[in-house]
Amino acid sequence: MPPFKTSLCRTPGGFFTLPNFFGMETAVSAYTTGVAQFLLMGVLCAVLPAMLYWQYRRRRWWTGAAGLVAFILALDHLMLKDRGSLWHTLAATTILCGPPYLASVGFRAAMRRLGSAVSGDAPAALSWSSRAALATLTVVAHLLFFIVATIADIASPALLGVVGDAVNCLYHLARPVDFRSYGEQLNMLLAALPTLVLATLLQGWLRRRPTIGLRAPLLLSR
Repeated sequence: MPPFKTSLCRTPGGFFTLPNFFGMETAVSAYTTGVAQFLLMGVLCAVLPAMLYWQYRRRRWWTGAAGLVAFILALDHLMLKDRGSLWHTLAATTILCGPPYLASVGFRAAMRRLGSAVSGDAPAALSWSSRAALATLTVVAHLLFFIVATIADIASPALLGVVGDAVNCLYHLARPVDFRSYGEQLNMLLAALPTLVLATLLQGWLRRRPTIGLRAPLLLSR
């Protein structure tokens, strides 16, 4: 029996599973799978504290405070819903919040580097016409990306079912969650990611335009 079936996953009959690379169920493979699950949960549980400590060492107070506040609010909400001990809820919420926080911090850092690479040493101020062009194109791009995400069914019911099973495994909720009815909202959220990349590129180019002699309004060249 995998160790996390009894220690962390509190839904009857449910637990995190890993692929069986041995091809058959043996005592060695069952033990190895259990140890791998234990190590995986340990790594996931350590992500959030490690990221908060890294933000503290880098003196990135706003980013660290935002992650800590989001974790406290999620913990406070889930403590009211979860029917387990405080330590179970704390460990589950740490696992739940760590990877998204790591992804958001990494994405933000990548966008800052991308914007700096495109704009160079250009001033940060934008004209009102450039701001209007940036806002208009960002809204249009977000709608187009949302249509593509909906057609491609990125937030598919199968994927959302896996996410829901993971949450239900971590928490002993009075009513199990089901994310499959929130596909459109999640597609809208996922469409915002490429939109932010496009907006960052466009903002950097608009900041650099005056330095290369392009001063016409909006996106028109002279």
